Amino acid sequence: MSILEEVLRGMKTPVVYLNITRMTDYRKEAHPSVYRKQKLTEEERKSPELYQDCSHWCLPGVPDSWNELLYAQILLTQQHGMQQ
Repeated sequence: MSILEEVLRGMKTPVVYLNITRMTDYRKEAHPSVYRKQKLTEEERKSPELYQDCSHWCLPGVPDSWNELLYAQILLTQQHGMQQ
């Protein structure tokens, strides 16, 4: 990441880079299957795609956070441009 950040700093055209790696890493619970109270069957353990509830857990979690960060960055960039 440091090489990328160094290259971005040296560019003539300003580029905003939001490093979401660390934030995303904190959300290991995005798939709730391991936290369910019921025990998984052998078939469910072999085929997690059959019981994962991504439409209610994964999708609203991490990607929503990314969208909020992007939106905040856009607003800050516009506000900064208006002040100059």
